[in-house]
Amino acid sequence: MISTVTTTITVATLSAGAMLGAMSTVLLIFLLASKEMVDADTRQTLRAFGRTLNIGILPLLISFALTVSFKILEVLK
Repeated sequence: MISTVTTTITVATLSAGAMLGAMSTVLLIFLLASKEMVDADTRQTLRAFGRTLNIGILPLLISFALTVSFKILEVLK
């Protein structure tokens, strides 16, 4: 009984983690594309907005790099 509950909780946690990773990757792509479009404009207000997009991009980029490195280590193991 306990092993069934533990297995169910583990599977639910892993699937939630995979979904969170996929959503953060999509958000990172969206923010990077937005920053490229905003930086191409010459208006000062849009350039300032482009700089503020870094607040969301940098943590997601670090998270993405860690996720990729852990996946590579998992495959090599």
